[in-house]
Amino acid sequence: MDKKHKMWEKAIMIHGYRLQQTCSACPEQYDVFDCLGNQVAYFRLRHGLFRAEVPDVGGDFVYGAYTNGDGVFAENERVQELTNAILKVQEYYINGKWREEDDIE
Repeated sequence: MDKKHKMWEKAIMIHGYRLQQTCSACPEQYDVFDCLGNQVAYFRLRHGLFRAEVPDVGGDFVYGAYTNGDGVFAENERVQELTNAILKVQEYYINGKWREEDDIE
């Protein structure tokens, strides 16, 4: 039997990262994974503030935006905001901001 999935149960791929929505509204939130399956970020939209933290909730804040949606994105902003957040996650890891100062050569 073919199981039907709710849209929020399906993963979203953006620039090679897999976003798994863990809650569809109030807050709308995602765990973000790299191509090896490691969690690299956490996204959350609540009370009109969208934020991205790495590598998980309570980690380093890398992106924030005020949205039209309160606990869920308005349809015209989801793709843009998720993409903006992914770009900031990439920037964070590419620039090595996750390293401690004494680990940088």
